Amino acid sequence: MSFSFAFITDTHLYPNAPKNFGNGTQMQEDCLQIHQELIRQLNDFKPEFVIHGGDIVCGGDSFGMTSEQYLASLDEAKDLNSDIEAPIYYIPGNHDLDPITGSKDAYQERFGYDQFAYTSFVHEDLRFILLDAQEVDGDQAHGHIGPEQLQWLEDELNDALDEGQQVLIFAHQLVSPSEEFEELSARVDNSEEVMRIIDGFNNILAMFHGHLHLNRIVERNNVFHTITAGIICYPMMWRKITVDNGLIRIRSAQLNLPRLLAKSAVSRDDRGTKLLGSETDRDFIIQRTRRELT
Repeated sequence: MSFSFAFITDTHLYPNAPKNFGNGTQMQEDCLQIHQELIRQLNDFKPEFVIHGGDIVCGGDSFGMTSEQYLASLDEAKDLNSDIEAPIYYIPGNHDLDPITGSKDAYQERFGYDQFAYTSFVHEDLRFILLDAQEVDGDQAHGHIGPEQLQWLEDELNDALDEGQQVLIFAHQLVSPSEEFEELSARVDNSEEVMRIIDGFNNILAMFHGHLHLNRIVERNNVFHTITAGIICYPMMWRKITVDNGLIRIRSAQLNLPRLLAKSAVSRDDRGTKLLGSETDRDFIIQRTRRELT
């Protein structure tokens, strides 16, 4: 068994943006060029499928979009992503909510799954669980996963256990605080509730997140929480994941946009080193049998 998939996140599409946001680190003025380069690289990689970790656009708070701009951005994202030569699955981020009403309805109509924004599927012998961490009243930066979805998650994990499947879980915000990221804005506000479920299963290999715009690996109870940098700002990276012979190889790919990378990096005091992460944060291997990071 061998297959590959891609994980992208925080594209923050904003066509005709009035400026670059995030104190100049986010390149919204060039977001179409960035998106086109991302699509080119994805198609060169030829993954079986792509998972988008949320913040597709610049809704929610912080960006000052009108509802009309928000709807147009969602439509533009859907149209652009139709050029990706692989199926693409989405989970919502806090900036995928309507900037005026806080509603998720327009996102749901374009990127959701029936009446839900969460789903699961099985590929080969792995179960992929995609969570909706935006069960909140508008963009509050932090997320929340409600009781109905938590019951669904537990049922999915039990089904995977019964079927002998290992599991990869995806959510925009972190579901567990870490020593580096303790603040509420980094995670869901009911972390303890979520982690009580997660910690009750030994078939979960890794969790994938965006939201923080940086590369990190955080290990908790032998589950590797993989945080991935945003596409919209330095280091403009996404993940190439290959499953092969009992290993999950996770590599980071950087967009080939040197001018924009330099412009984004120079807007930060640390020139983006915190966002880039260490070599192990960017490229690593999970052994499925022993579940060790190498």
